[in-house]
Amino acid sequence: LLGEVRKAAEALSAQRMETLRNEACSLNQAISRRTQEEVFAIARKTLTDLAATSLEGQMVDVFVRQVRALGEREKEELKAAFKNASEPAVIRSAFELPAPQRSQIEGVIHDIVASEAPVRFETWPDLVSGIDLTANGRKISWNIAAYLQSLEKGIGELLDVKNTPETMATSKPEEPDPGTMNA
Repeated sequence: LLGEVRKAAEALSAQRMETLRNEACSLNQAISRRTQEEVFAIARKTLTDLAATSLEGQMVDVFVRQVRALGEREKEELKAAFKNASEPAVIRSAFELPAPQRSQIEGVIHDIVASEAPVRFETWPDLVSGIDLTANGRKISWNIAAYLQSLEKGIGELLDVKNTPETMATSKPEEPDPGTMNA
């Protein structure tokens, strides 16, 4: 009887430990995801707040360079999109574009598509400091949000791999660095 009770107690203890490991893993994932969300929210807010006129001008320059650097295939696709478009192409930016910057963007587009294709400009605050060109389903985009999303995806994948129950069960707690003090 004593042996059976001991086995039952050990089984219950093992089950409790597994439950605690799973709960710790879930809590760790929740804390990691929440921290990640907060970091990206702060970065987006900071970048939006820092969007000064000189930064906006630089964004237009980067976008124009990106459009000019398109490969021949992409340029042909863009020409076809403009040629077959029933509506004007739309340039969206996170900020109001001044006339010289609008002319700069229109100029590079007209150079590539070899026509005075109509273009409509819109302000779209959801873009985190960036510019999008959409013509008949074809889109060219440059914005900081794309970099942040790429970083967010990479961190998410890293957290998914690091926080699987298998890695949590086999990993040992990190030993504190003897040179640092924990409060």
